[in-house]
Amino acid sequence: MELVVADVHHAYDGLVALDGVDLTVGDGEVLGLIGPSGCGKSTLLGIVGGMLKPTRGQARIRGELPPGTLNPFTYVFQDFALLPWRTVEGNVSLALEHHALTAAERARGVDEVLALTDLTEFRAALPKQLSGGMRQRVGIARALAARPAVLLLDEPLSALDAQTRELLMEDFERLWQRRAVASVYVTHNLDEALRLCDRVMVLSRRPGRIREVVSVDVPRAKRAGAEGRIALSPLRDRLWQLIRDEAKVAEREIADNAG
Repeated sequence: MELVVADVHHAYDGLVALDGVDLTVGDGEVLGLIGPSGCGKSTLLGIVGGMLKPTRGQARIRGELPPGTLNPFTYVFQDFALLPWRTVEGNVSLALEHHALTAAERARGVDEVLALTDLTEFRAALPKQLSGGMRQRVGIARALAARPAVLLLDEPLSALDAQTRELLMEDFERLWQRRAVASVYVTHNLDEALRLCDRVMVLSRRPGRIREVVSVDVPRAKRAGAEGRIALSPLRDRLWQLIRDEAKVAEREIADNAG
């Protein structure tokens, strides 16, 4: 199974957001998307997930879905999007309630992802009782409960402080080791992209076009800590070279529009 995006073009009221984007994501692969503000990262993610219809082109899954898949695509957002009146268990089970499952099957699915994300002991807690990092773990568990073929992550760590972000990156590393799922990971953070992704696709400023796809050839297990940062530094420099000038232009455009 693989995700295929072919010649995707998208425009809003004549403003071209994406122009001729092609990509593939293999089974179990994590593809990062980076680029200057307004380059169309979230728009592309919306098209992949079926929330937006492209002006031209298509995004589809080629091949058979993994066994047990309930939703082909599932999102993890930066704002957690938890129901405050539901417990951790209740929020996770929400992803299964519209599927034709028995109560026992739903319970097993919830138990599995709570264990996978180390949330079992917090199953009866309400979101207000949890830290930001723990609430995002619940959002991840809810997404995984539907056993998606492709996981779509829209800046899932951007609302968290640096220490919590580091802990969640460790969680993602363990998670992808335990359950390899094809993922598209949108972020502004170059270090985050290099730490978590197998390849990083750089989009140009609007209209978003692929500038380069950078392979991260450092084993994921060796990317953390000082030695990992040293090993990844040439790739980080390359990514920054690709987006630096366009990021400066995009920042000026935003500032001008705000004024």
